[in-house]
Amino acid sequence: MKLKTLAALTALIASPLTLADEILVVMSDTAQMTLKNGYDYKTGVYLNELMEPVKLFLDAGHTLTFASPKGMAPRLDPVSDTPDHFLDVSKANYDAHKALFNELKIDDKTDSPVVSFARIEQIGIDKFDAVFVPGGHAPLGDLVANPQLGEFLRHFNAQKKPTGLVCHGPVALLSALPNAAQFEVAMKSGKNAKPADGWVYEGYRMTTFSNSEEAVATQYYLGGDELHYWPQDALTKAGGDYSRGEKDWHPHVVVDRELITGQNNKSSIGVALALLKQLDQ
Repeated sequence: MKLKTLAALTALIASPLTLADEILVVMSDTAQMTLKNGYDYKTGVYLNELMEPVKLFLDAGHTLTFASPKGMAPRLDPVSDTPDHFLDVSKANYDAHKALFNELKIDDKTDSPVVSFARIEQIGIDKFDAVFVPGGHAPLGDLVANPQLGEFLRHFNAQKKPTGLVCHGPVALLSALPNAAQFEVAMKSGKNAKPADGWVYEGYRMTTFSNSEEAVATQYYLGGDELHYWPQDALTKAGGDYSRGEKDWHPHVVVDRELITGQNNKSSIGVALALLKQLDQ
């Protein structure tokens, strides 16, 4: 049933008048995280961080395949379900993107088009021309040390294929570390995390949700608890050349070779446009 749905979706969103590129959209299966001091935090994919790029990709005539580690229907982060997180905060803009989210059945437990990483391996990662990873805190749950995702990202890097990630999404880049699992354990335990030699993104200029923004999120969204570690610290320790915008909660996009990263939820459109520009080259 899921494969039929995927085929139908592909036929629906591929424009017959356009030479469509194949974009892999990677999400997390994580719906709840136990934080540092034991608080169970409901999370998932951020609505605008997923749907602003998805709408732009579809409007440009490209074909999308949605995937997560287990191929579950990702949960929508309840905090994200508001116009306030979109770059255009109008209700009309929110309604249009929420309607598309519902139309695509992303979080439909019985009819979601999302497939597993194992299915992506069967399809062949070389089929895809670009990859996009939205945020929400969920990527910290199951993308940081996922070996299959690490293989996918090393492919996109080696082939110089556009690789876009936004907000907390860039932590997924850590999966391409040769010692990703050990690095994650060290970060969670507060020990001195040391990356093994050979991270393909070492020295790349990049951004992710800043520590100052995470401090605000901790206060208002995490029930007073906190993450085991913060994305800015992890990517910096791994060897990324981190940068942030002059103001929090404003768009900040960094492009270095094939890698495109956005600092926060307001950066989603900028990441998508930069990815589309690379596909057009």
